[in-house]
Amino acid sequence: MTEEKKDILLPEKFTIENVPFLLNKIKELKKDVNIEIDFENVERFDSSAIAFLNHLKTNYENISFKNITSEFNKILGMFHTNEDIEHDLQIITPRKRFEHIANRFLKLRSNFKKYILLLSDEIYYTILYIFNRKGVYPGEISNQMYDIGFKSSPILCLISFLVGVTISITTLDQLNNFGADIYIADIVGFGMIRELIPLMTGIILAGKIGASITAEISSMKVLEEVDAIKTMGLVPEQFLMVPRLIAITLAVPLLIAIADVIGILGGVIIAKLFSGIQPSAFFREMLVTVDLKDFFIGLGKTMVFGWTVVITAGYKGFSVEKGAVEIGNATTDSVVLSISLIIVLDCLFALLLY
Repeated sequence: MTEEKKDILLPEKFTIENVPFLLNKIKELKKDVNIEIDFENVERFDSSAIAFLNHLKTNYENISFKNITSEFNKILGMFHTNEDIEHDLQIITPRKRFEHIANRFLKLRSNFKKYILLLSDEIYYTILYIFNRKGVYPGEISNQMYDIGFKSSPILCLISFLVGVTISITTLDQLNNFGADIYIADIVGFGMIRELIPLMTGIILAGKIGASITAEISSMKVLEEVDAIKTMGLVPEQFLMVPRLIAITLAVPLLIAIADVIGILGGVIIAKLFSGIQPSAFFREMLVTVDLKDFFIGLGKTMVFGWTVVITAGYKGFSVEKGAVEIGNATTDSVVLSISLIIVLDCLFALLLY
């Protein structure tokens, strides 16, 4: 017994308007009838018709196509089949999960190795420059000090003052309950000089200086200016990074000194306005707890934070290969990584110092 066959000839213009008619015609036929859809007359078609034909091809075993052009067949093959979707949505087995974790770990180890190599290179090039004064563009250190120090001081002073005010208000509210208002001087002085000012300075440098350095170096890498520096017989890591490292080393003590004064001034003002504590009494009580050692501890921490920001910015900048998108991603990653490292280092300092 021969199987029953039925041919359906598609119109010259096969678009979404013809889809309901074709679907009704297929439903009218028996399920055991072999249907051949003929493309001989088709000259125009749209995406909706293609999607419908792909649905027929995937879900109806008794439907086949004939006289289909190579162009039409190519477009039809661009749609995902059920097998493709099942492949994309395959279940992640424990082995694949382990392989993914292992690949992430190997990539992290490789990035950490590159970071440490860059750090060691910069320490070497900085010491080398101090002794022979070569490999750096003349006047670049002073230019970087202007950008890192002078341009960062307004925002640093503003945030330091506001942090000092905020800490004073919240702490004074609790001290009033115990009649210990005068101890606001100890809390503000010790907290600002050893913890808050170094931490806030590092975060501000990461957001302002770190992003700027990463964007500049990554742009130079994309525009092949880094390669041009190499052709001139210079080392890019020395030519571009050493001035910034020396500049931030020289600028940080000034920034810390200004930020400490401004931050404590915020505490003095709040103590005077809310509790009537005279500035002389405030400083006299503060000096009982805070001494020069605390200032140098805060300065040392900020110096480490500053170096971390510059090294991280340089690492991300030199890692860029090509494309404007990578510049933006590198800049964002630089700020996030710098702030994360600063928080981690601050925790380590806390474990070592207290």
